[in-house]
Parts: sequence; structure tokens; C-alpha cells
Amino acid sequence: MRGNSAGRTAFSARGAASGDPGGPARPPVRPPAGTWLFTGGDGRLTAYACGPDGLLRWTEAAAPASGWTGPERFEVPGWIGYAAMARSREGYVHFVAPVTARDGSGRQEIAVSTQFQSGRALTDWRDLGVPHVRGGPADDLPTGPPRIAVNQRSGSVHVLVSLRRGGLLRCSRNAEGVWGGWKQLSPDLYDGEVTPLMPAGGPLELLALGPAGADRWTGAGQGRFRHADRVPSPVVPGTTAVCETGPRRATYFWRYPGDGSLVAWRAGEQGLQGTLVGLGDAGGRGAPGVVRTMLGGYDCTVLTHIGADGGVELTAYVTENEGYGTWRASLGGHGALSPQPAVDAAGRIVVAAFDRDGALIRTSQDPAQGLVFGPWAAVGSPQARPGTGNR
Repeated sequence: MRGNSAGRTAFSARGAASGDPGGPARPPVRPPAGTWLFTGGDGRLTAYACGPDGLLRWTEAAAPASGWTGPERFEVPGWIGYAAMARSREGYVHFVAPVTARDGSGRQEIAVSTQFQSGRALTDWRDLGVPHVRGGPADDLPTGPPRIAVNQRSGSVHVLVSLRRGGLLRCSRNAEGVWGGWKQLSPDLYDGEVTPLMPAGGPLELLALGPAGADRWTGAGQGRFRHADRVPSPVVPGTTAVCETGPRRATYFWRYPGDGSLVAWRAGEQGLQGTLVGLGDAGGRGAPGVVRTMLGGYDCTVLTHIGADGGVELTAYVTENEGYGTWRASLGGHGALSPQPAVDAAGRIVVAAFDRDGALIRTSQDPAQGLVFGPWAAVGSPQARPGTGNR
């Protein structure tokens, strides 16, 4: 497969996004935690960002040639500035965000919302209360943004939070839409991010970063969890990503602290040894975006990431065959932040990112030429118009 350097554009450098040490200030738009570019049930792409007072949304028009709409602004009362999201198999997008408690205590509550159709309103934000352990300290705080995972078969939703003194907590909504209370998944303390996934037909699992290293936890039935693995590699905080790469299997990605290169790891199963493979890209930064798609007749895993020269790089390989080599493409877009890949209704890979002013930019694959992409195009301005949706 062929790559190219099309669309090399120098973007302005007013400020830098969270996680990018190259600038002195933070722009009005920041990428959410984890994945933020999704394909809806109708095949349209939607991108999200964290704005000054809530979520921002860009939506692909029903006719692809008509471009995109947005950004639309969805205010979230008590907004702290962070959000995460996950997609169900029907194309529903579920959101989670920490918000300032309404009682004036200054504590953080967790709020959730859902978008059921592309371009439509979000549901009212529902408070899940303050994450806490029964009998634990009342002033306990999360160590980072909450994360969310969706059961791709039943539609149940799971919110994960790591507390400074209370360990890992989970709050779940069953298939009937009823939320339960906060339950401790593990008392172990993790001061880094939590990266969850619920593979189709498999239990909820997650990777948690702490002082002793990265640990994989997995559901063991009846609401219980077990410590399944200690990851055999150090991990750069803020660089983890995950993708379902096989039946009940997840592959995790991160950067190695020695040289900043990308690493892929998959836990062992049924007596088979786990897989830990370096994917190159030494000197790069930030977490990769990841998606699975067909390339040249092969089921492939595609990663997008910021390379050593500050441009967007794409790495692709036959899924779960990391050791047999990769295809690479340089997409330009120097100065872009947090590139995310998705597959549009036509089967093309679309890569979206933010420039340093917070504007959404994108480039699309030309499938007839393999991994060749067109020039980057700005999708919208960070000056958003109001949307709908309330807390």
C-alpha cells in the first residue's frame, strides 16, 4: 500500500492543547479523553470537542458533497472542561463528564448524556452523584477524567472513575436503562488514566496506570473483577488507547518512555503467551487514534498519531499480526493535535484533528490509491453556535 505527504500545511501556533508542551496557552477547544470521532447509525461521521462551557459537535451532512455542519455548542451546567465518550453498535454515542456539584460544596459529580441519532439533540444530562466508597473519605477526588464503555450486545453502559484514595469505581446502567450506584471495582490506587473496553461477548476490562505500573482488570462475573495482568512494559502517561481486535480480545497501545515509540500489547489467553510488539514512530507524542477497517482485502488495524516531526502519521497492519510489518503514510498537517481515524459510509478512512486554534480539520483517503490522502481541509471555526441539550 502506498503512502504520501499530501496536504502538508503549517498551522498557526497560538497556544497549545492539553498534553502538548510546545505552547504557553490552551486554546478554547480541546480533544476529549479517548475516541472523539464516530460513525453514526446512518453512516455519517460526527466529531466532538471540549469547549469553554460544554461540548462542541461537527456533523457530516446527509449528502457527503455538502460538507459538514457545526460546530454546535451544547452547554453543560457545572462544566469542568473534560469529557469522554463511547459508541454503541447502533451508533448511539454515550457521554460522561465531571461537573461541579449543585450543592455548592465544590465536589465533583459525574453526569451522563446520550445522542441517539446523527445531528440530533443530546438527552438531558443525568447526575450519577459524587463517586464514593461507602465509609470512605467525603473529600476524595478523581485522579483524572471519567471514562465510559458500552456493552456492544446488551447496550449496558459503564462509567469508570479512579479515586485518589478509594481506588477504581464503576457505575453501570443496565439494558433496561436503570442506573445503579457506585461500586468499588478495586481498592488499588491508580493515579493515571483508565482505559476501558467491553469487547462484544466479553466482560468489561480496563487498563489502569499507577505508581507500580499498568494493570489490566477484567470482569469475573456477578459484578466482581480480578487483576488479570501486570503489563510487561513501562507506559508514558496520557498515551494509552484500546481497540477490539478479535473475539473477546482487546489490544492496547501506548508510548514507550525510552524513545517515545508506539507499543501494542495483547494479554495472553488459554495458555497462549501475550503479545508485546514495538510499532516504531520513535520521537512521536500523544495517544494514537485507532480503528479497524478493510485495506486491500485484509482486516487491518489503523493508527493515527503525531510523529517526531510534528506531522500526522498513519500506521496500518493486518489485525493481530503486528510482528509481520506495517504500512506507513505521512499525512502532513504539521501542528495538528490528537488525530483520530474513522471509516465513512463509502468505506474510506477519514482522519480528523484540531489545529492549534481549535478548528477541526480533516483529510480523506483515496481507496483506489491505497494509503494516499487528499489535502487537509478546515471543517469549522471554534466560534460555535448554540445547540440543544440540558443537564
